[in-house]
Amino acid sequence: MNVVIVEGSITIRAQLQALLARERRIQVVGEAACEASAIETITRTQPDVVVMDLALQPGSGLRVLRAIRQLGIGARAIVLSNSYYEDMRRACAEHGISGFFDKGTQAEEVLALLQGWLPPLRADEPARQAAVDGLDLAPRGHSAFDELADLACDISGGAMAAVGLVDGEQLRLIGTSGLPLRTMPRARGLCSHVMHHGGLQEVPDTWHDSRFLDHPLVQGAPYVRFYASVPLSLSTGEVVGSLCVMDRLPRRLRERQRESLVTLSRCAINELEARRREPRHIDQAISAAMTL
Repeated sequence: MNVVIVEGSITIRAQLQALLARERRIQVVGEAACEASAIETITRTQPDVVVMDLALQPGSGLRVLRAIRQLGIGARAIVLSNSYYEDMRRACAEHGISGFFDKGTQAEEVLALLQGWLPPLRADEPARQAAVDGLDLAPRGHSAFDELADLACDISGGAMAAVGLVDGEQLRLIGTSGLPLRTMPRARGLCSHVMHHGGLQEVPDTWHDSRFLDHPLVQGAPYVRFYASVPLSLSTGEVVGSLCVMDRLPRRLRERQRESLVTLSRCAINELEARRREPRHIDQAISAAMTL
């Protein structure tokens, strides 16, 4: 999870850095002390979360919130303030903040909130990552997965689709349709949160799902309202990613569309299986045999 800290005090910025460093899956990708610098840093780094004070010198944290929303940046925003005013809190809420905390007493609650947004890591994560590492997926080989994403859009009627692999702390989009991205932080990917739930997962309206209501891809571009995904599970059992479809309007899939997306996910799995590298010990055995 990538975080930007917006805080006028260098001492408090250092304290926040130390706090967030306690969670290895959180990376501070930028800092800013004033309004102009905050807007520039957030626009450049495109973080998942902004932790910010409202009193900036010079400038206003509220104007930063307003500016980044106008730019289509959907990062979750956590406000840390020494002063509590209900009018100010309501004004921040209009720009989609995810939390409002007292700077002096609630820092631990901020860390707990951030940790709650991280996708879960299962006990089989090392084996799952090893399976991802064993896939030979050079960038030039993405065309087959792009075609599958195109078909997913056609089947579902959605505006966007992707074949994604969860690789370490990144989500690699090896096939896309209607999306300009090829990678994003794991914590930002919708599939990272649902891929282990089994079977097709459908979210008819993200605005009415507490998991995704304030998600960066919902509050900002591409403004996802509908989401459905099918996990990609290899023959050896590892769930390496998902095939997903998205739209900017709420909707529900028909049963035939669900069945077709599951079938399409099997095509994606077959493509992945065809790209699995031979285990190292087999490679070594073949090499030894060739020298005889």
